[in-house]
Amino acid sequence: MPGNHWYDILKKIACEGSSDIDQLKGIFEKELSKRKFDSIRNIEDLIDVLERADMLSLDNVEPLRKMSSHNPKLIEALDRYGTLVSAPREPINIYQEERLAEELRQHLRISQAFQIVSAPRVAPPAFIRAAAPTPPPPQQNYVTPAAFTDRKRTAVFNKISEELGRFWRIFGRKAGIGEGTMDDIEERYPRDLKSRILHLLKLIEEDDCHDPRQFLMRLCRALTECGRNDIKRKVEQIMSH
Repeated sequence: MPGNHWYDILKKIACEGSSDIDQLKGIFEKELSKRKFDSIRNIEDLIDVLERADMLSLDNVEPLRKMSSHNPKLIEALDRYGTLVSAPREPINIYQEERLAEELRQHLRISQAFQIVSAPRVAPPAFIRAAAPTPPPPQQNYVTPAAFTDRKRTAVFNKISEELGRFWRIFGRKAGIGEGTMDDIEERYPRDLKSRILHLLKLIEEDDCHDPRQFLMRLCRALTECGRNDIKRKVEQIMSH
């Protein structure tokens, strides 16, 4: 199964399309409550509502296909995504996943004919990349170590601790923190949810203390996997300024 990098690119391409938002909303009108339906003002809102309703996820991108009729780039990207889902292959690490996702982004940026490509290029094995003198491929802004200043770190920690709420344990599990450790955190801060979350973030950071980029990627993956893409987008916004 392709990872979050591919899924994020699909959503980004959908948001860049020029489709009429009222027409796109109409596709899902019968499946959404009136309150949610009326809250949708643009494609970003529509995607957020679909994710919160568990109608759109990494494992189910069919709603994006319904939205792609006037977006050739999205059609092509979905076809490539489908190729990855159906093709058997060995698991790859997060850096390989990033490289493949970057290739898709670059291809769609320069493509003029929108011809469907049957399979993506495969990144070289990790030991070959480690030995190569060339620098790694470009990464998204929010995972650039140099950009993770103390000010942005404080802003990211505050944003997550203020908005994560009851999702903190699910987030911790997705970030690889053990139940015993989270029990200790809860015992230490029985009535202070924000302090629990801040302590949890510090533990995650300590695991990746020599790699801020990996730390930020780990946070964003965990936020996506615990269903809080809204917070992940806010973290990305903090890192992009």
